[in-house]
Amino acid sequence: MPWLLPERWDGRVPTGWLVAGALIWLASLPLARTRRWVVVPLALGLAGFTGLGLARKARWETALPVGFQALEGRISAPWTLQGERLRSQIDLTAPESMSGLSVPLTIPGEGEQAPPDPGTPVRLRAEVRPVQPAPVFLAERPLWRARSDASPRRIHLASSQLMETTGPARPSLLLRLQVFALRRFEALPLGPTAKDLWGALALGIPPAEEAHFSVFAESGTIHILVVSGLQVTLVMAAIEALLCRLRLRGAGAGAIAAGLLYSALVGFSAPVWRGLFMGVAWAIGRSSGWKLPPVAGLHGALLLWLLGHPAAGAEPGFLLAWWALLGLLWGAEPLAGLLSPLLGRLALPFARLAAPWLSTMPLLALLHGGAPWWGILANLLVLPLVAFLTPVCLALILVPLPGLTEGAGAVLTWMGDRLVPALTGIAPLATGILWPWLLLTLGWLALAHLQGRLKRTRALTLGLVGLSAGLLAFRGTGRAPDTLSLESVDIGQGDALLLRVPGGEATLIDTGPGPWTGRRLARVLSRRGVREPLHLVLTHAHGDHAGGWATLARLWPIATTSVPVTSGEEDPWTVYVPSAAVNPTGLLRGDAWTRGAAAFSVRWPIGAFALPDANMVSAVLRVTWRDRELWLMGDALAVQERDLLDLADPGPFAHRLLKAGHHGSRNATDPAWVAALKPEVVIIPAGLRNRFEHPHPETLETIRRQGLTPWVTGPVCGVRVAAVDGGWRIETGEGLQAFTSLRKNP
Repeated sequence: MPWLLPERWDGRVPTGWLVAGALIWLASLPLARTRRWVVVPLALGLAGFTGLGLARKARWETALPVGFQALEGRISAPWTLQGERLRSQIDLTAPESMSGLSVPLTIPGEGEQAPPDPGTPVRLRAEVRPVQPAPVFLAERPLWRARSDASPRRIHLASSQLMETTGPARPSLLLRLQVFALRRFEALPLGPTAKDLWGALALGIPPAEEAHFSVFAESGTIHILVVSGLQVTLVMAAIEALLCRLRLRGAGAGAIAAGLLYSALVGFSAPVWRGLFMGVAWAIGRSSGWKLPPVAGLHGALLLWLLGHPAAGAEPGFLLAWWALLGLLWGAEPLAGLLSPLLGRLALPFARLAAPWLSTMPLLALLHGGAPWWGILANLLVLPLVAFLTPVCLALILVPLPGLTEGAGAVLTWMGDRLVPALTGIAPLATGILWPWLLLTLGWLALAHLQGRLKRTRALTLGLVGLSAGLLAFRGTGRAPDTLSLESVDIGQGDALLLRVPGGEATLIDTGPGPWTGRRLARVLSRRGVREPLHLVLTHAHGDHAGGWATLARLWPIATTSVPVTSGEEDPWTVYVPSAAVNPTGLLRGDAWTRGAAAFSVRWPIGAFALPDANMVSAVLRVTWRDRELWLMGDALAVQERDLLDLADPGPFAHRLLKAGHHGSRNATDPAWVAALKPEVVIIPAGLRNRFEHPHPETLETIRRQGLTPWVTGPVCGVRVAAVDGGWRIETGEGLQAFTSLRKNP
């Protein structure tokens, strides 16, 4: 239900629907007398309760203000560095409509003034931003909804000086403990990788450098970080084992108390609550002699959690963990029955490794664009290390013993830089046709219900294995493009253009600013049905265009890589290149190639320049298909556009699409260039509320003087343009559609 409801639903439910739902539930109550059909009234009742919970949350969220507000509150969390910004929380006391709400607050990492200490009351006027809604795209829905479930509003300040302190800092005892632990952690002599992983494991701090987190996400070991709260369960298990070793009474109660204290230290977020529930269920089951099975306790705890937080059930980590458990508990034995004639006694151990991988494969394809080959093996290798290192890292924060601290840091560095990257082999899988993946997902659920019926189970298991093997062999389900299409993917402030032509392999121009965008692009490639290796063109060596290169290269096979030729003493691509073995092809004006029925031509740069601004050597591509032309300007500036005019570009009239240069900045998209080009569609890749305020008003005015309205990617969650009979079909990530007719040739 959280997956299917519209993102912008205001929570209103027609009275007729409520009455009909109540009548259907009442009519199902007689089925509660039968053991077989009791699930029907239970499921309908839970669905109704979930729907009402989502409606209540939607009404509450809709009523919260947006835009610039006069705010008062207290800094309620330590400041931590994430990327280039410092992050904390503010518990608001004013305005009345937001009183009691805890809102994420970020400021620049390097400011003229230090931010207020945690516990300080502050007054500020700031823009309260809502969480951006998800694109109308299956794999994106749960990512956004689970995010908005925790923080429906957030505040981004340009400087800490915009906050006025209204009193002395009076942190609570818990906040003092958090600040104390964070300061002790920051004083440890750790390298960047060890520091990021140590903070995530021990204190629940998201890594400052996203690349350190990215390899864990790609290898299938993402749950060892803060996103799953598993470190809470591990600490509880360590405490319980220690108390049992010392032969003390109340080991289960001690473990639960330790879990509560540790959860308070890292913050009671949704993942931490789940980890705490897992630990409590395990501790109660163990202390009661397993009279209460831990699975039953965990199910009860998760049920209560989902009823209170109904959107959390759509979170990818939750779904993946659930289906992995389903495969392990109910899919392993039927699979072992198929394999026993071949493997004998090894069939069951092998099935326990393979079943969770197979059961999660369709969800991994839908949610991430591919399945990690070594996901289960990665967990078997990494989890024991994490189970040992989590309590050790926490203890070393309190008592940093020389030698042992450096040793733990070295192990974490080896894990982050060597072990986990070695396990990041990904099987990219296309999901252009959805029904086989949904059928496979539901098939594993059916297998769990039929597990005790041998004949039916064997046939179903054989079908699931055969369908999984077929999807892997054909690299998923895709469709060949039937027309020219260009998609400007919404990856924030940066460029990433997916170009598809009939009869040709897919081309990607730029990869966006970082590891997250590389993973986002893999999902888009999968959803668009791309199954072949990718041809990559990087326009220039700036982070917002090449930052996702290394991550994307791990997730999707790259057939060719091309970059503009430069003549500087230092290679500008060193910081972005995935490995030393990659040797990109150089691009200069006059280079040309074909893909399918489309002709590609490089129009800039005209030579191997050594210029202080990489934008000045940004590659400009012209793509011609039938009577259509695409002009992809990268970050080319107005001076390059005037040079192109001097070089007799853009040439004879054609029906043209323009991807504006430099994100719509005022120093690009020269009026003379636009007038000569006469585009029919203009796309401007610019992130929503980006700090550069792209696109600039001057650029928008230049385009409007040509009678055009530009399509800016950020506000509409991405733009996809396809060449169709008589014009251009335009689709946005929000689900809007438009049609632009072709101009008559003069």
